Amino acid sequence: MKSFHKLLAITLITALLGSCSTNSAASEQVHSDLLSDTYAYLSPEAIVYASSISNLIATFPKFRNDAVNREVSSLKGSLSDYLGAVREFNQSSKHRSLEDFEKYYKKIQKLRKFMVKDDDEVLNRYMVKIKTNINLLEASQSKGIETSMSSN
Repeated sequence: MKSFHKLLAITLITALLGSCSTNSAASEQVHSDLLSDTYAYLSPEAIVYASSISNLIATFPKFRNDAVNREVSSLKGSLSDYLGAVREFNQSSKHRSLEDFEKYYKKIQKLRKFMVKDDDEVLNRYMVKIKTNINLLEASQSKGIETSMSSN
């Protein structure tokens, strides 16, 4: 839990440093309002999981297998759509992008047998991390919805 708080503190400090360059209280207020509206319903842990997925998309390596690279590119697109849908609280788009993700995930799993062992291991690590973070994000959102419904 301490590492979660450290990550959250670093994220907040980074956001504040980025907004300090304007030095205007009004622009900081607008920036703060935009962030709170965009992520108003997401818990801090959900934001961490979404950020983790985003970082994995950004750092996904290229492999020696062109077919795998094409499917990874499609998978990354579906993950980006998923994160956009989560941010916008668009349930139908989220569901569609998760279906697309599953389709590309399965195609990549079939192509793994044609990969060099080192590439396969790296790919597997990324896929496991992505799937884990999606599951954790979905669980945290479900928990958040249940909590808000029980408090009404």
